[in-house]
Amino acid sequence: MSGRPSLARLLQKALFPKLLAALLFICLFISSAVLYFAKDQVADTQRSHIENLRADIDYSLRDTLLLMESIAANDLLTNSLIDLEQRDTYLPLFFRTLRLTRSNTDSLGLFDFSGEPIITNHWDNHVPESLSTHWQKPTLEQGRRFWEITENGIILAVPVFIGSSAEGALVLYIKNLNELIYNRDTRSTQLIVNEQNRVVYSSSPTLLAPGTTFNKTDYEHWVSYTKSWQGLNVISMSSVASAYQSVLWLIPVVIICIVATILVGLYAVNRSAAMTASTLQSLYESILVSMERKTAARSVAPDNEAMELAVIREAFDNLTSNLMAITLSNRQFSNVIDSLEEMLIVMNNDGNIIMANHRYDAVLKDHELDQKALENICQRLKIEQAPVDMHYKNANGQSLVLKWTLLPFYNEARDVIGSILVANDVTSQRKLEDRIHLVTQAMENATVSIAIAQITGQSSEIVYSNSHFSALSGFEKPHITGNSLLMLCGENTEKDKIAAIAHAIDTGESIDTTMLFYKKNGVSFYARTVLTPVQLKGKVTHYAIFIQDVTEQEQTREYLEDARYRAEESARMKSSFLASMSHEVRTPLHGISGTLQLLEDSQLDTRQSQYLNLAMQSMNNLQHIVDDILDFSKIEAGQLNIEHTHFNLALLLDSICEQYQANCQAKGIRLIMTKVLQDHEQVIGDPVRLRQILGNLLSNAVKFTSHGEVAMTIRLQSQPGGLQLFGEVSDSGIGIAGDKIQHIFEVFTQEDSTTTRRFGGTGLGLAITRQLCQLCGGDIHVSSVKGKGSSFSFVIMLQEATDHKAPEQITRPAPQTPNDLPPAKILLVEDNEINQLIAKENLASHKVITAVNGKQAISALNQIKAQFDLILMDCHMPEMDGFEATQRIRNGEAGERYLNVPIIALTANAMKGDRETCVAAGMDDYIAKPFTQEELARVIGEWAQTSTSSY
Repeated sequence: MSGRPSLARLLQKALFPKLLAALLFICLFISSAVLYFAKDQVADTQRSHIENLRADIDYSLRDTLLLMESIAANDLLTNSLIDLEQRDTYLPLFFRTLRLTRSNTDSLGLFDFSGEPIITNHWDNHVPESLSTHWQKPTLEQGRRFWEITENGIILAVPVFIGSSAEGALVLYIKNLNELIYNRDTRSTQLIVNEQNRVVYSSSPTLLAPGTTFNKTDYEHWVSYTKSWQGLNVISMSSVASAYQSVLWLIPVVIICIVATILVGLYAVNRSAAMTASTLQSLYESILVSMERKTAARSVAPDNEAMELAVIREAFDNLTSNLMAITLSNRQFSNVIDSLEEMLIVMNNDGNIIMANHRYDAVLKDHELDQKALENICQRLKIEQAPVDMHYKNANGQSLVLKWTLLPFYNEARDVIGSILVANDVTSQRKLEDRIHLVTQAMENATVSIAIAQITGQSSEIVYSNSHFSALSGFEKPHITGNSLLMLCGENTEKDKIAAIAHAIDTGESIDTTMLFYKKNGVSFYARTVLTPVQLKGKVTHYAIFIQDVTEQEQTREYLEDARYRAEESARMKSSFLASMSHEVRTPLHGISGTLQLLEDSQLDTRQSQYLNLAMQSMNNLQHIVDDILDFSKIEAGQLNIEHTHFNLALLLDSICEQYQANCQAKGIRLIMTKVLQDHEQVIGDPVRLRQILGNLLSNAVKFTSHGEVAMTIRLQSQPGGLQLFGEVSDSGIGIAGDKIQHIFEVFTQEDSTTTRRFGGTGLGLAITRQLCQLCGGDIHVSSVKGKGSSFSFVIMLQEATDHKAPEQITRPAPQTPNDLPPAKILLVEDNEINQLIAKENLASHKVITAVNGKQAISALNQIKAQFDLILMDCHMPEMDGFEATQRIRNGEAGERYLNVPIIALTANAMKGDRETCVAAGMDDYIAKPFTQEELARVIGEWAQTSTSSY
């Protein structure tokens, strides 16, 4: 034993060469990585030197050019190009004071527009011939600044402008770049060479002076980086020793690491050998103890034992224990056999019982299971080659079902020396199976679709379905099994009900709902779906699913629901129509009323005429709406008659065009009329309905057009039955979406609800226009592109005539006198320009600021420093209506100072419930349009006084 090497020696011999090889590889890898990154760092340093040099040159050139441009803009310099007689007295002195670079020998010259020098400084015999005129074309002809770096020096030129013309140039010549920029970092050498390798600039003139030739072969062992710039080559280079000086310290560090690693490796090998030896010694001692005591003894773990050695020691201890356990007595083995619930009988080939457990002895007392019966059982099992159920009854009439199984009995040579009979008591199991079979048959023959789903984690899958389920869904049972109930869902199945089923399954609750399912052929049906949880040992493991087709009931319910919705929608539309009519009628009424009140105290002058025109415009708007309502009622009742009177068609068209010309000019759009009447100015027809048709179309065109033009074209053609009038009104307005065109002529219809809010209107105009065209023997059509405009074309029939009617006279109302109001600062929020003007005139003694919508009102309250005493708020406005604006002011969006400011509603809504709506929005008072001056004065005076006293 003593002649063999120790475990530590063997480990060192096996591991040390591999350790040295690994260290060598690691050193080579580290050295390569260091050299690679050092090389990359050196290259980055050289590149940064080049970029810094370029940046310095660009910065110096840019500053010099800016300085020259400021000098070129000096009045003395510009005057010298004009003052030919006096410039010699002040120009030399001015030039001597100029200092553009660090050098005192720079060449500077001022030249006129032809390139002739006016004054120069160090120019002659200093500036090379190749550079003396190179600047003239870009600077004098093109009027731009110019600079160029060459091997002979640097030339910079800026134009001298008189007005916008370059009448001269200021030119600077610098012989050497070193005079333009500061000295560079001497740790590396930066060069600028031309294509002939002549040095233009050198940061180390002692190494390579400017003007010398740069020979690359003399520096092939240097680290360098070259980059092209302005037709020159910029070079940064350093010697190898200088470049890599920063990484040389790594060499002793690597050597120290190698030595330290070798020492640590030797220590680790010796230490691992010592730990292994201590574990093996402990195992040896435990085996000796076990042999002496004849019992299994556990080894003692040494201190700081390694995990692998502990596993080996534990395996040896377990092996010792297993060997000791094999010596159990036959009695212990018999106890194990007797503990079995099954009957176990071992018989030899002669049919004799060799061994049987106590369970067999217990059954033998109550049933005839002697040796003969056992032999018969063996014969039957050998014939059927499968387990057999056999039924028995004891003296008390109790049933017993035993499931017999036959196994061969082998010896050590694998020869069959007998048989082993095993019997299991399956009495309870068979009763349960019979019950399950009964329940299954009942479910299978049920007329309701039944399925059972098993819950596995977050999902469920169907494990059973009856025949009616397949008949209802169209899916065969193999396809149903393994899928979830969601297999019957489709694209229109209610997502919220799917989520409700998932939630019920997650929480273990039952659910009863009706939802849309799909059969295999894609046909949908409504099904009442009931999911009932099934618990085993207090935990929901399955769900019983009952599905009943209720499509007919659901269709009946949907029909009734749809009928109810249609009735409610009809009522809503009527209510909306009445509310809209109320607002649309009262708004122009207020315009008429307010304007006439202003006229009461006015003299008959230009201003009074303006008020009267406003009143007439509002009156016409009101008349238009009232006529629409009356005409629609008459058309619905079949009582609207088309008249046949003589009228002047040309005069009618001119008056209509003149009527809408003012509206177009106010909006900044053009109104173009083209008429081709073929000498048929006098016609017979209904001038009122023709004016109504054209008025509706022109009104819509102007209303929905914010820029561009509105064009009206009228053509009259002779037909066998009379005259056919073709009319077309086109605009460049907002246009109509393609899916809305087919509904545009329906009653109470505009393109969408936002159109009504933004532009107003009843939605009757185009419907009445179509009815009028049809009553006049024609029809109307529309073509439109969303965002580009619309074109309405119509045809009606007329007759020839020669008579004409005189124009009607307009009766003007008498003026009224306004009331004076207490002075106050008022914010008027109103989108209607007429109502704005009326309100301003009524409040002439007050300071009034206007806003056209709620958004502008809140902005004005935040931005204007003056404190408003009250706010007059219209309710219906674009972008933000008065209700929303009031709520935002009350919520503090206009600042704390306006949280309680009086807000008075000025609205054309006067139907039941409108006042309550205003108060609910946060308004303090309510004035319905049209209102009198006395009523406005009373409310303004009351709330303005209250507001002033609260501040």
